[in-house]
Amino acid sequence: VKSPATIYAEAEPEGKPAKPNVPLHLALGGVLGLMFGLGLAFFLEYMDTTVKSLDDVEKFLGVPVLAVIPKDVGVLHRTSGFNPDAEAYRILRTNIEFNRRNPDANCITVTSGGAGEGKSTTLCNLATVCAQGGYSVLLIDADLRRPSMHTLFDVSNTVGLTNYLTSNVRLEEVVDRTPVDNLYFLPSGMLPADSAGVLNSQRMSELIADVKSRFDLVLIDSPPILGVSDASVLANEADMTIIVVQHRKLPRQMLMRVKQAVDNVGGNVLGVVLNNVDIRSDSQYSYYTSYYTY
Repeated sequence: VKSPATIYAEAEPEGKPAKPNVPLHLALGGVLGLMFGLGLAFFLEYMDTTVKSLDDVEKFLGVPVLAVIPKDVGVLHRTSGFNPDAEAYRILRTNIEFNRRNPDANCITVTSGGAGEGKSTTLCNLATVCAQGGYSVLLIDADLRRPSMHTLFDVSNTVGLTNYLTSNVRLEEVVDRTPVDNLYFLPSGMLPADSAGVLNSQRMSELIADVKSRFDLVLIDSPPILGVSDASVLANEADMTIIVVQHRKLPRQMLMRVKQAVDNVGGNVLGVVLNNVDIRSDSQYSYYTSYYTY
């Protein structure tokens, strides 16, 4: 009997499936995933409106960057020996000296847009290097609602600025000596419930005029200017205002409001301190510290 089918070659099973092509799909998935990840990273960086560079500060705020402070800087007067972090504050001291055109403009207040930007530590370390440089310095803690400066000097906060403004005590009774030569400290004191606007007073104006004549530099720790009216009062009373900006924290629009708030009360913004910069991950700042940490 003749077979209806003709066998030309015996069927042999393949050693691997025709579909799916696993190596090809893995390669395509890796390439597409990499492209998607890079695109997402660039998109997030584009959407990030925080201050990321010195150019951002100078472009949007129109004021110079006086210093770049590295991340996790401690309190200088508690350290001994060579401390490379102190050089950042010496740069800040030098830039202040050259940017204040009038030698009589020796009262500086330091403020920020929000809490936790390192304002008090920055001011404490600036006061330390200024005192070490030969200036007689008075440091005033005028952040009456959330004072922290006294903890940096390990002194009591029970008597201070509020006592001077609300009673007849003499200035010598409320000013403390610090472990740093030439550096004196006026704590905030306890804030009575009925004296929230105590800084906006004639006695405060007289105090600033008095200490300006007694000390080479008067540095005032101010509350965040967007949250408390006291900061606006201090910006008006002081000769100059320095804004501390934490790197990659607040949106540019909020920082522009900080600058505008100082301008609105007749304050003079001397410049910006860019604080808490991670030098290791932000290579554009490495030249600021690579030399003096070598």
